[in-house]
Amino acid sequence: MALRIKKLRKDKGWTQDVLAAKAGLSRSQLAMIEAETRPANTVRLNAIAAALGVPPEDLFESDPRERQIVGILRRLPGEDADALLRIAEALAAKGQDGEPEDQ
Repeated sequence: MALRIKKLRKDKGWTQDVLAAKAGLSRSQLAMIEAETRPANTVRLNAIAAALGVPPEDLFESDPRERQIVGILRRLPGEDADALLRIAEALAAKGQDGEPEDQ
């Protein structure tokens, strides 16, 4: 699982010292987390995300389209979100020939 902390930090023009201070970590802890030589627990990841001003899930590599879909889903009211989920499930159920697969 690749972390995006370093990229997000550099995008802000911050050094490890700056982010570590804002997240309440030592610079060495942050360096090990960025290098993935030390596992980061949920508390540390949440602190880093808060310091960067992003949701925790943004710390992980993912397909940009996936993040876009999640962002759209979060903005929709309940019934519309349910409809979007049904559409996505129907598309995912299609076979390679474009026909829905048997269930």
